Amino acid sequence: MNQLTQIRIPAKTKRFLTLLVALTLLCSLFAITAYATTTNNDVAGGVQSAFDTYMKPQIKKAVNNVVFPVIDGIVAIIFVFKLIFAIVNYKKNTGAEFEWHSPALLFCALVIAATGPLWVWGLIGW
Repeated sequence: MNQLTQIRIPAKTKRFLTLLVALTLLCSLFAITAYATTTNNDVAGGVQSAFDTYMKPQIKKAVNNVVFPVIDGIVAIIFVFKLIFAIVNYKKNTGAEFEWHSPALLFCALVIAATGPLWVWGLIGW
């Protein structure tokens, strides 16, 4: 028999070597060099340029197409329920007083949320 096949490695050593190889691969994965521009080695300028060119349009598109419609839907549902609740209370109290403050505030919130994509980006400077 070959002598190399008879060497037994303890389980603790195998685990340690496996962990060492995994950590080495993980470190090499996250140790990618950040290349800056070749003229003045300005890393911050490269990051700012990448943010302005690639990330800002994607953030705007995601917020305009996902976040604002979700907010609009939630506020619209709450507005409808609050309006129905106010009408039921008005009829229950035999027309004594209509509580219009909550539906009016929710309607204003709905208008602000619906027009948000038109003005919010100018407000934050994008």
